[in-house]
This record gives sequence, C-alpha cells and structure tokens, in this order.
Amino acid sequence: MSGGAFPPPVFPPPLEQGDEILVVSLSSNTASRFEDRLRRGVLELERRGFRVRLGTHVADGRNPGAGTVASRVADLHRGFADPNVAAIVSAIGGWASHQVLDALDLDLIRANPKWFIGYSDTSSLHLYLSERARLASIYGPAVLPQFGEFGGVHPYSLDSLLRATRGEAYEVPWSEVRVDERLPWGSGDHVRRAEVPAPAPVVIKEGAGRGEVLAVNLETLLSHAGTAYWPRLAGRLLLIEISDSAQEWQALRLLHQLSRQEGFGRIAGLALGRVPAGIGIDEQVVRQRLREVTDGIEVPVVADLPFGHVDPIMSIPLGRTAELTGAASGQVSLRFDAVPGA
Repeated sequence: MSGGAFPPPVFPPPLEQGDEILVVSLSSNTASRFEDRLRRGVLELERRGFRVRLGTHVADGRNPGAGTVASRVADLHRGFADPNVAAIVSAIGGWASHQVLDALDLDLIRANPKWFIGYSDTSSLHLYLSERARLASIYGPAVLPQFGEFGGVHPYSLDSLLRATRGEAYEVPWSEVRVDERLPWGSGDHVRRAEVPAPAPVVIKEGAGRGEVLAVNLETLLSHAGTAYWPRLAGRLLLIEISDSAQEWQALRLLHQLSRQEGFGRIAGLALGRVPAGIGIDEQVVRQRLREVTDGIEVPVVADLPFGHVDPIMSIPLGRTAELTGAASGQVSLRFDAVPGA
C-alpha cells in the first residue's frame, strides 16, 4: 500500500478471560527444543483465564525456521479463519518470519481481524498487518520468554498486554523493576530470577510528537529495506528495540542505515527500547548515535523504554495514535489516544 492517505486501522475486541488463544511458531524451531517452557507458558496462560490451543506445527523441529513455509502459514491462516480464536500469540522470535509474508492470504486476514501478539523477529508480521491489512497488533510478550518463565509472567507484563488491547486512552506506566539475570533454558531456568530497580527512561532530545505508533525490532526492520514490505515512516512515532544477540557495531550500523531510509526525516518521534543487559553493548554509545542520526530533526528522542528483549515487558499497540514527550525535566511520557468508537 503506497501513496495517499492510509485508511484507519481495524482494532479487534479487547482480550478477556475465557478467550481462546492460538500459539504459533513463525520464526524459529526453539519451541521444539524447549518444550518444557512451551508447556509452562500454556499452563500460565490457562492459569490467567485463557483457553489455549497450539498450532499444529508450533513445535516443528524439522528445520531452524520452525517447519516449512506452508506449515507455518497454515497455522496462521487457521487462526485467522477460526471465529473462536481471539488472539494469535507467537511462541518466540527467531529469524525466519519474513519467509511467510509472500504466502499470506490478505483477504482472509482482513475479513477476520484479531490480535497478533509477539516481538523480536515477528516484527515482519507486524509490518505486514500494519501496512497491508491495516490491522492493529500488539508488540508484546511471547509464550516461551514471558509466559514460560518460572513463576509465571510478570504482573507488569500481563497488565500492560491487557491494557494495550483495550480502547480507552491511557498513559504508559514505566516498570519500576527489571530482570537482568540470564539463566540457561532447559537446565538452569527452574528458579525465579532476581529483580533489580529499573532506571527511568532517558530524554535524548527534548520535544513532543504525535502520530500512529510503529514498534519493531531494529534488525528485522532493516532486513526489509528496499523491499515491498518496508513501512511508511513519515508521521509515525517509531519505537525500535535491539535484540539480545546484537553486537554494538551492528546496532550502530543499523541506526545509520535507518537514518538514510525514506521518510525517516519526517518521523513524529523516536524511542529506543532498553538495551538488554549483559550483551556487551554500551548504552551511552548507542544513545550518542541516536543523537547524531537525528541531528536536524526536531522531534522527541528517548531511550530505555521497557520493551523488546527485556523483562518485564511493556506491550505496544501498533496502529494506535499516541503522543511521545521528552520533557526538559528529563521525564518521558507516552500517552495513547482512545480508539475511535471504543
């Protein structure tokens, strides 16, 4: 979809207890290698009041991309076609969700709007839903990393997810804690991880901007540069995050590449998710690069928002209009408008 004004996005109904959730794997075969976490995630979703069904190929381990393109697309299409399914939730991220885009049935998806929830590499599907289907989606928790954590999903993560599916206006509360401890899955993840106080988000450039929100993983976003799936950037609040496998040089290079894309100079605001702890990336270096690539753009630029490859994780409703403010006092706010007609 290009040129002219975009039609307004479609917003599915809010998630409620008793709703049915379908779990799919679009990006990797990780669920096949950590089925204990998959089971834990399902049990946690059920404990929280949801009915859970697994996609036929969710634990397919035949190749690193979680089964064939056809099998992954079949799971996704079944979810959209089934009137009993209220939301489709990603098992985990990975690297291969871009492979399914050409095979998706756009008419089926448009005719059956429902929430898609996930983060990291599933950014490819978020881009498709936002640009092609004009369907709102949630950049938020996945089954293995958040719901499959020992002790269950963090209350902040769950509250943020449910609020993001509702239609009322709200200001995002920042998490007061963060979890930096990284335990090996399958051998050392059967204890609760320690929480530490979380710093407040940081203002890099002061200002206020309003626009439709687009939240994505930086590496996945730039993999679509120069393709038909590249999103419009002009007028949007762009929220980006770096994965826990990224290296510092890679993050800096990708920020440079992003700044050279069409529409970047006309974004409404820019926010960077919290850099995952323990991966060797200097937050100060990344923040300085953000200042440099936005030089001459009069928009708010902030960092250290609690989304992406962090825990707890805030959920971001793509398609909602919001205002991002970086105040002279150092305070950061993100306020979502109400959904029209909600």
